[in-house]
Amino acid sequence: MKKLLLSLLMVSSTLAFSQVLKNENFNTFTVGNIGTDLTGVTAGQGGWFTFNQAGGTNGGNNNYQVVVEGGVYGNVFQFTGSDAAPITNASGGKFMWQNDLTTVWATRTAGNNIIEIEFDYFTGPTTASTNSFRLYIYSAEAAPRVLAGIGITKNATVSSVAYPNVVNGFGHWTSTPGTGTYSFGLGPNATTPISLTANTWVKLGFSFNVTTGQIRWKGPGFDASFSGSVDFPVTTAGTAPGEIDFIALAGTANTVASVSKFDNYLVKASNADTLLSIDDQALVSSEISAYPNPTKDSFVIDTNDLGLVNSISLTDINGRVVKNITFDGVSGSTNVDISDLNSGMYLLTVKTDNGVGTTKIIKN
Repeated sequence: MKKLLLSLLMVSSTLAFSQVLKNENFNTFTVGNIGTDLTGVTAGQGGWFTFNQAGGTNGGNNNYQVVVEGGVYGNVFQFTGSDAAPITNASGGKFMWQNDLTTVWATRTAGNNIIEIEFDYFTGPTTASTNSFRLYIYSAEAAPRVLAGIGITKNATVSSVAYPNVVNGFGHWTSTPGTGTYSFGLGPNATTPISLTANTWVKLGFSFNVTTGQIRWKGPGFDASFSGSVDFPVTTAGTAPGEIDFIALAGTANTVASVSKFDNYLVKASNADTLLSIDDQALVSSEISAYPNPTKDSFVIDTNDLGLVNSISLTDINGRVVKNITFDGVSGSTNVDISDLNSGMYLLTVKTDNGVGTTKIIKN
């Protein structure tokens, strides 16, 4: 991520073509429980369904809540895991999803065959919990498969060393002992995982290429992909996405519940890799300007009549979201105060009615 962002010093916005399919910051939700039905039959706020597997503990509607984070985030989604270990490997999970992905995916522009998921994630305090919080893209099949996923385990042991907030990728491919869903370490080697800092907001993303079956994962300190090999072939090429789930799993030998927070959930369809990059919305990016740049205390965003500005975010070179501002459909030029930020380069993401644009901002 750092290498990608630093390259912005030498190039302007790169053109690629993607479209926003879903965009949720939870600010229009009523604070409190998202739903009232844990059987997955009746939708709650925003059309979100909630479901608790049998065999779990501390399972209630308050496991899925909208809370006030305050500051630049406003409302966020708070997900609570189990306070005990699962009875079996297929019990105790908690799931939240919407039912319209198949319909929305069918509206994408021809050629946009990569589905990309981005979101902000709060790591929370250090904990003994082994809860794992994940996002999965499931296939649109009678027996759904995990096409791609990303997960954060609150407390994981890798090569006999305990690490907090360990990030793993997930996908469906053939390996020993057979074909199924496998995890993918995203660190530089097998003994060094990606471990996120406690009490920090970060931006994470993953994608699935429907045509090739390639999976990609990006976030602070990692940019990885998997396209299969002779020994580990991918079996999902040509498979359409059908559902995206937020998932909380208890974790082996778990005894403590933990909480994770999510915000700025974004689903895109793209014809090339635009995940967490400046290639976020070509037609919009090319028409968005920010000035003065470099700047000292503030800058103005001009969308050049491309619609209302709904929100902006600033990400530092380590991939941390340092400012997030939501607007009530502001038109024309918008002033942004960054006097509270340290000097350096930031990635500016602007969400408008017509899509998402990204460019660089340098603060002196």
